[in-house]
Amino acid sequence: MKLDNYRLNWEVILKKEIDFLSKKYPDLDIKGSYSSVIELLNENKIRYRIIMHKNELVGYAYIMDSTDKSDRLYADIGFTSPKKITEDRLKEIFEWLTGIASKEKKKLMLNPIINGNETSEKYLTDSGFKTIVRKRMVMDLNNYKYNKLEEKYDISGIDDINMDLYSDAEYEAFKYTSDKFLFSNKREDRLQTVVNLFKGEYGEIIKEVTVIIKNKGRISGAVVSSRLGFDRAFIVSIFVKRAYRKTGMGKYLLFTALNRLKALSYHYVFLWVNAENFAKDFYLHYGFKYDDYPDEVIYYLPNGK
Repeated sequence: MKLDNYRLNWEVILKKEIDFLSKKYPDLDIKGSYSSVIELLNENKIRYRIIMHKNELVGYAYIMDSTDKSDRLYADIGFTSPKKITEDRLKEIFEWLTGIASKEKKKLMLNPIINGNETSEKYLTDSGFKTIVRKRMVMDLNNYKYNKLEEKYDISGIDDINMDLYSDAEYEAFKYTSDKFLFSNKREDRLQTVVNLFKGEYGEIIKEVTVIIKNKGRISGAVVSSRLGFDRAFIVSIFVKRAYRKTGMGKYLLFTALNRLKALSYHYVFLWVNAENFAKDFYLHYGFKYDDYPDEVIYYLPNGK
């Protein structure tokens, strides 16, 4: 039996999911991030579907608009146990989700299915979902030695940054890579994402470690860093436009950031990299190591599929 937007207590339904994710990501406020979603679900302000068997809840899904990317929808799927997963139940949930995404012509984004198993993984693959695995990397700056750099680029900092130009340059740098899915199809969305970034969405931006490289007034590369703690930093974004790759610009940006972070007495610097992105070899070569932090796994279905 399936029910749409039946009055439920979502705090109870999502408790196991929240507990599981809180244990997996102990440094994140998982419960806090779910609080507004639970409130909206309880008020029937988010679309959802549940699967019942003999008056027992066995599966659920909900779907909501992205807060900053108008070209995509985010869905969450869970089962009360891997034993409760059947192809019929998966079909019921996925036909509902993909029907909404197709009608609205938006990308459908999913995190791993709670209590998923081999059956659900195969169903995702067979349904056309693509899988992205992002890994966290870390460098111990206590072991890092300063790299002498030749000042051969026209560089500037954050104070005179043009958000529109930065947004366009970043998108151009990534649109031919496996990370393209991270960016909205709409320019205004991408601009808003950049504005949110520099407002501190991923931590307070470290001005001294944010470097923009320009060529004839156009941005050709950049590195942006934020503060994670008193001795920890995060390279939020580092990119080089396609025309300037293999020129040493990427190395210059990375070493500039590392030199400045060390000078500011940061001990560790982190970044995330797509497991399919060639950049992971670049970071490994220059001293980053894979962290023991859990991988971020994302499934997505392209627009209208």
